[in-house]
Amino acid sequence: MTYFVSLKIVAIILGLIIALGHVPPALYPEKFGAFMRRLPRNYPLGVVLMLAATVWFTTLTGLMDLGELSNMRTQLMVVWSVAGVLVVIFVPTFLAARGLGCLLLLAAAVVLDAAFLVQTPARYVMTILAYVWVISGMVLVYSPHRWRDLIEYATKTPERLRQLSWPGVVFGAVLIALGLFVYP
Repeated sequence: MTYFVSLKIVAIILGLIIALGHVPPALYPEKFGAFMRRLPRNYPLGVVLMLAATVWFTTLTGLMDLGELSNMRTQLMVVWSVAGVLVVIFVPTFLAARGLGCLLLLAAAVVLDAAFLVQTPARYVMTILAYVWVISGMVLVYSPHRWRDLIEYATKTPERLRQLSWPGVVFGAVLIALGLFVYP
């Protein structure tokens, strides 16, 4: 296990993030629709997301067991750091989408690590969520224009954005309930 966090804590935190992230567009779709359409090409946000993913991955490389590559730990950490900065400099297009994709891939590992060895069928909710994040993260990294297209579809009308946001609020509440009442 790389992360030593319980499934209960992970479910509650993710539930809060998901629910609170979906409440504003559910209540004020006109205002947040315009904001959401600017997200995929938001370079400052992309820099923050990509550098956060770079720091997370570099720190993870420094802490985890690398087996036969352990003697190359420092060199790998330097390579990851330089690569993250170079991506920020030389791949500015859809950087926010790519940074979000990298963070989704890293966050999926936290969820799967927390769900490992938990003996309840309800853990599959979190496991499936993690694998959806893995697939979404890969798509965002190699095909970030899909996020732009999805946002354009979701924000076409305020009513559509409202209808697509409420299930996120409900899913966040379900995760909170699972964390509070089901997961050990």
